[in-house]
Amino acid sequence: MSTMTTTHTPALEGTRPSFARLVRVELRKMVDTRAGLWILISIAIITAGASALPLWILPAEGLTWSALIDFASAGWALLLPFLGVLAATSEWSQRTGLSTFTLEPRRTLVNIAKLVASLILGLGMLVATFGAAAIANLVGIAAFDGGGSWSLSLGSALGYVGGMAIYVTMGVGLGLALLSTPLAIVTFIIAPVLLSVLVLVPALSDVIPWIDLSTASMPLLAGTLAGEEWARLATATALWCGVPLALGLWRTARREVA
Repeated sequence: MSTMTTTHTPALEGTRPSFARLVRVELRKMVDTRAGLWILISIAIITAGASALPLWILPAEGLTWSALIDFASAGWALLLPFLGVLAATSEWSQRTGLSTFTLEPRRTLVNIAKLVASLILGLGMLVATFGAAAIANLVGIAAFDGGGSWSLSLGSALGYVGGMAIYVTMGVGLGLALLSTPLAIVTFIIAPVLLSVLVLVPALSDVIPWIDLSTASMPLLAGTLAGEEWARLATATALWCGVPLALGLWRTARREVA
């Protein structure tokens, strides 16, 4: 009578990477790529130039920290969302998804780490913007007899943080939903232009303020958001941030990785 011997393949053991580690990896990937590095360099150059420009075009009494921050914010407001797009599309456009999702199969967690990393980088650039504006304010006081006021309301400061978070999230959401860097960037640029044209249509004039994110976020950046403006901002943010992000998380969790 023969005895059958059953062999068992040993289960693979190991420790899953923590969420903090995933965020650190995504941060490194965002600054290691040539495209990401050049966007950061471009933001730094534009921020420095935008901080210095008011010294020659504003009257002396208008040279205040708050006014200089408004000018300096042009750099990150225009280009920082592109970092979110690149972070979201990198696994698919550069064909690194196979190795990434083999090391960490939880794709949704990886994508959330991309969003958190993008927001951390955005917050860092926002702090740098405040610093550049502060240096410009000191120069204005010393060399241009500027007003030199350092007042900045809490509402304005939180408005800048909120605006940064909204537009970076929009960039990540569009990137995950479209999985194409050029298409996501074109959509980010063209959508506000199309909405500004549609507002000229009388039948849509009352609807556009509720779905145009650039218009709805203006009171937030100014620190004057109140009343119905909160509802408009929430509606536009849900449309341009929540919907693409939810669609992108659903799509990337099911798409075949090549």
